[in-house]
Amino acid sequence: MDKPKFTQECHRQLLEHFALVKIQKVDEAMKHRIQGFINAGEFLNLVTRDEAISIIDTAHHEIFGITKEQRKARKEEIKNSIKGDDFSVFDEPAIDRLANR
Repeated sequence: MDKPKFTQECHRQLLEHFALVKIQKVDEAMKHRIQGFINAGEFLNLVTRDEAISIIDTAHHEIFGITKEQRKARKEEIKNSIKGDDFSVFDEPAIDRLANR
């Protein structure tokens, strides 16, 4: 397998995975297969770790419209708010919150 084919297939698998995550239908087996696929690509020198991270970030942004770091920060903000009995993050209607993900 050549590098362009590998990166294209990796990207395709990640898009499929993130699309399921977005609708809260996480497939753990798929997640592990993708991780293994990426590790194999690194082992075979088809991609570097930085290239793999870039492919992941690109697919994540395509599905969620935000970076992984932004999504993680938002989830942490909500978690901390709930712990502190501050539910103001839910003042915005759910349909609007989900549209902004």
